[in-house]
Amino acid sequence: MKFRERHKAFQEWFTPKRRRRAGGTLLAIWAVGICVYPGEYWIYVMIPGMMWFMSAWPPELHDKR
Repeated sequence: MKFRERHKAFQEWFTPKRRRRAGGTLLAIWAVGICVYPGEYWIYVMIPGMMWFMSAWPPELHDKR
């Protein structure tokens, strides 16, 4: 399978519902980790979690003009 085909298959599999779950899981791991092991590099867990979690919401929620 070529890279483009695999990338397209992954995009179809990684639905908004799965992005919300994955992002929420990363944010939960970040919240626990920051309390248990402060001073570590937890920003590297928080940033992808926030990006996945916030990108999964439908655009109708953001465009309230």
